[in-house]
Amino acid sequence: MKNDKYLKVVLTVIATSLVILVLQNFDFITKAQADVNSQQHYVQLPVNSDGTINVNVKSINEIMDVNISEVGGNYIKKALPIKP
Repeated sequence: MKNDKYLKVVLTVIATSLVILVLQNFDFITKAQADVNSQQHYVQLPVNSDGTINVNVKSINEIMDVNISEVGGNYIKKALPIKP
């Protein structure tokens, strides 16, 4: 009797796994895609030999926080300092 119960559990796990594998190939929900018509502009900046970038800020009357903790949505606090 115990062998029969064990066999049913194992076969159920296998069948469930197979169903999940098959359903992964179907697109039930439309995947999000980036706007292909958006224009992105990139600029190359001169980097100093020590990895810093010279910045000249004009016309600002308040203190600006320049502590970088996130780049592109990824938290980088533990990855600093960044070495070239």
